[in-house]
Amino acid sequence: MLQKGFTAIVNKMHIQAMRSTSSYDVMAGQSDAQFFDVFRRGTSGQLVLVKRERSFDSAFEYCVNLNSVLH
Repeated sequence: MLQKGFTAIVNKMHIQAMRSTSSYDVMAGQSDAQFFDVFRRGTSGQLVLVKRERSFDSAFEYCVNLNSVLH
C-alpha cells in the first residue's frame, strides 16, 4: 500500500506529519496532522523515532537546535 503524507527533511532529520485513527497512527498531510514525529536514520538505514511534537514549528525548531548542539 502506498503511503502518502507530508515529510520534511531538516538537518538530516525527518519530520513526518501524523494523525491518529481508532487503532493506530497514520501519515497525514501537513494541514491534517495532529502531531509531527521526528526521526533520525539509524545505522541500519531504518528511521528511528526520536521525538513527537504538537506542531511543525516545534519539530522544525527541535531539528535546527539539535544540529547546533551536535556541532
